[in-house]
Amino acid sequence: MTTTCEPTPETIRLRDAHDLLAAVPYRLGFRPAESVVLACVTASGRLGLVARVGLADLAGVAGPGGAAGPGAAGPEALEPLARAVAEVDPAFCLLVLYTAGEATAVSDRVEAVRRVVDPAVRVESWHVAPESYRGLDCDDPACCPPGGFPTSALEHGEVGAAHVLAGRALAGSAEEAFRIPPAPTAARGLSARAARRREASRPTTGDDDGARGWRDEAWAAWRAALRQVDDPADPAPTPLGPALLGRVGAGLADRRVRDAALLSLVPHGDDAAGAALKGLEDEARTARAISAVVDADRAVAPDPAPVRRGCAVLEQVVAHVPRRLQVAPLTLLAFLAWWQGDGPRAARRVEDALDADADYRLARLVQGVVVAGLPPGWVRAEQAADGSRGRPAGGHVR
Repeated sequence: MTTTCEPTPETIRLRDAHDLLAAVPYRLGFRPAESVVLACVTASGRLGLVARVGLADLAGVAGPGGAAGPGAAGPEALEPLARAVAEVDPAFCLLVLYTAGEATAVSDRVEAVRRVVDPAVRVESWHVAPESYRGLDCDDPACCPPGGFPTSALEHGEVGAAHVLAGRALAGSAEEAFRIPPAPTAARGLSARAARRREASRPTTGDDDGARGWRDEAWAAWRAALRQVDDPADPAPTPLGPALLGRVGAGLADRRVRDAALLSLVPHGDDAAGAALKGLEDEARTARAISAVVDADRAVAPDPAPVRRGCAVLEQVVAHVPRRLQVAPLTLLAFLAWWQGDGPRAARRVEDALDADADYRLARLVQGVVVAGLPPGWVRAEQAADGSRGRPAGGHVR
């Protein structure tokens, strides 16, 4: 399951179900296929959650009578989705089946997703096929033409244009949206050599002058890389030198440097970053900084510019360094994606991190948060505020 909260601050008015259908792929970052998507609107009219579950992943979910197919995972497979929906406390949900096949062939899977929503919440169901879309339960020709509406109208209408103008690209698939392509072979070779030199120069003891100097140099490389990404909003950020990326990758393999790099992207985290680098209560300080992101009472939202800058550096590191050095930057990318409310990207990044090192502790922690569908603190604070405002007077969603 992949979920996304509200990763960007701009407001795009969605007037009806058609507009909401047009917005769903942009919230996911790609055109969904062979999936069921649940889009939940809060009482204040905000699109608070978009969650996608693959039809293949729903194959083993028990039907209404409790029966399940071969290899069934059981209804507990949808528990993270149920928790995420409950966190949003929606006033309305749009349930969308994306498939090129017949909707009736997977009606039990659609119904399994529908059951995670409180029966008191209104749910409207739609079927989006490659060429046309229509209400899943609609048999009124005045509402849904016999041939449905053209699917192309969803992407090329006002909502799609507004997202394009806001700089949101729409990939053809999740693989295309989240893949970090490797750098050219020559550049990867230069990065690997620079990384090996940094690893070879690392002192074996943890806290002597040599170790502190090594970490200071690693920290300087991270800061230099951040400075050189001069326009973090640019979809094609400034390419960094392969040697610098190799040094950054080798530095992030050190837990103190990694934690300092993460803390440097948290608002007012510079003091904690410096303390982490020196080993001064590094675990406690890092835990407090992360709790400030998780805890709704503290509700620290990401500052878009430094986070985009950090992601640009980390993605280039992943593209250049050997696989053994990818786990730390991938884990940081997963954390940053989750913090921004981009659950699908967070899930992909943490999966890739654990493929590189299945025992990496921080990746396991991030995976637990992502799989549980726990929104970051600032999103949960907004959800709580939505609940206190009551239902909106109008029918718009944001």
